[in-house]
Amino acid sequence: IQNYIAKNQQNVSVYVENLRNGAFSGINEKTGFFPTSLNKLPVAILIMKKIENNELNFNTMLEIKDIDRTDSYGELYKIKEKELPLQIVLEALLKDSDNTAFRILLRQISLGDLQLILDYYGLDINANLQKKQSPDLITPKAMSNLYKSLYFSTVLEPESSEYLLGLMSYTVFDIKNLANIPDEVRISHKFGENYNLGSFFHDCGIMYVDETRIFYCIMTKDLDVEEAEETVGVIVSEIYSYVRSEKAKLEAYK
Repeated sequence: IQNYIAKNQQNVSVYVENLRNGAFSGINEKTGFFPTSLNKLPVAILIMKKIENNELNFNTMLEIKDIDRTDSYGELYKIKEKELPLQIVLEALLKDSDNTAFRILLRQISLGDLQLILDYYGLDINANLQKKQSPDLITPKAMSNLYKSLYFSTVLEPESSEYLLGLMSYTVFDIKNLANIPDEVRISHKFGENYNLGSFFHDCGIMYVDETRIFYCIMTKDLDVEEAEETVGVIVSEIYSYVRSEKAKLEAYK
């Protein structure tokens, strides 16, 4: 992976961790990047917390205001309905990374709660999007805190955590196809891109290889969409191949 990044002279950071034994490796994993849509996952977690606390439920009808509708990413802005069940909006948020869904759900939580959970995960993001003092930056290493919290259910109940991880197994960014990973391997991931405030493309997730659980986070800057997607695909493929080869060595030793 280091050779690939160096050969192509790319601005890429990578962090990988085995969630079963804590082994980890990184390449510039503490370098900060604009968060893109990775900030949608903390919002989803807070929504699920409200469901656990009986403040909301999957059938709660959420109003879609004109100010919510944006064509910046996703198709939800096109619908004629003035309200939708929370479950549909939440699915659009994580499966499609829909920005209209993000705006709808953001209105259901307080900025104080959002800032609290961002701080808890060590994500250097200002929850008040209207009053930014400086560009928000997150690192691949910091994103591991969020995913480990989901995997180990430190904030949500296990059923709620698994529900969100399940939604992220079916996103519009088909990482398995891009990385040539078999269908039976599950990857629960969230991607994000922003080509308005620079050129950023990221993908972070958990790879389920048999009984092994591998967290990965890849962040890129200054790459066009095609190059960024190809780079992420190559790196995820290398991670998967390494995990498989090491497992094969272990089985042979046994």
